[in-house]
Amino acid sequence: MIETVSQSIMKQKLVLFFLILFLKNFACDICGSFMGITPYDNQSQICLLHRYRVFNGYRNYQETSNFIVPGAYKIAHNDSSIVGNEPQTHSTRDYESYKALELRGKYFISSRVEVNCIIPVQQIKTKYNDIRGENTGIVDPSLFFGYHLIKRVNGYSLKQRMIIGTGVKFPFGNINAQHNNKRLGILNQNGTGSWDSFYYLNYIISKSRFGINSNTLFKLNGTNKYGERIGNSINQIINTFVKCEVKNLKLFPALVANYEYTKGVYVKKRLQENTNMNALLLGPSLDLSYKNFVFNSSFQFNVYERVGSQNLSTAGRWVVALTYNFMKKN
Repeated sequence: MIETVSQSIMKQKLVLFFLILFLKNFACDICGSFMGITPYDNQSQICLLHRYRVFNGYRNYQETSNFIVPGAYKIAHNDSSIVGNEPQTHSTRDYESYKALELRGKYFISSRVEVNCIIPVQQIKTKYNDIRGENTGIVDPSLFFGYHLIKRVNGYSLKQRMIIGTGVKFPFGNINAQHNNKRLGILNQNGTGSWDSFYYLNYIISKSRFGINSNTLFKLNGTNKYGERIGNSINQIINTFVKCEVKNLKLFPALVANYEYTKGVYVKKRLQENTNMNALLLGPSLDLSYKNFVFNSSFQFNVYERVGSQNLSTAGRWVVALTYNFMKKN
């Protein structure tokens, strides 16, 4: 059947409505949760993403956390050690930073079934009591599938899409990094050493230039060969967006709220103190779309967190990415 001009225009508009979704799912870096790349209008894609998160500032010792901390992002040539059991000084210059580069891909098997993968490399940097540490390596890759349960887009003034999915995280990252012949703790490793499964639900509703997107993910974590397990986690992301156009350039400003929770690390079935994650992050993002390319940048800052007095607080997260879209499934 020959496609009408009005149908073609409608499909082009739907592409714009869903462009905002593809990079809004950045979850807990510590607990290992993520949502991956959410779908929009059935286009396969390949993406290179850079993600940076920093922890700085102690509760009851320092009132504020700083996103820009000297040495946390750039390579520090005087890194010499990983912190051991030295007395804690609660310095305002202490930090933990997680810098990752991810290769992400999506391919539509059919109009309703997609397969996704994420292959990350991560650098972890720490500074405690003027002692610095650094660990770089491949992080556990992930493979997951999504099914488009609701697909009310063409011909609907109130557009909706719901995707349910499941996946697995493979224990291929390094969990044996050492310092002074002593293995680092699991939170300073680039892998967890466990087979993990996760389940997610993505729902979007949009009308005219405005829309809301919700992503919910549950992650069930296994135990590695050292008897370590990161507690099961939940991640909830909600973003509101608006569509703007300037000639051939499409802009999608959005406000993103991200809640992440896990009880913490278990070693031989015993919960380790001060390893929990319970935080709400909030911040702006912007997508710029031109032809098959999309550039995205997102900032999220801590607005709520329950953290022990000996733990560093979340300072914020920054993400930047470039995506190429290809081969559309109708």
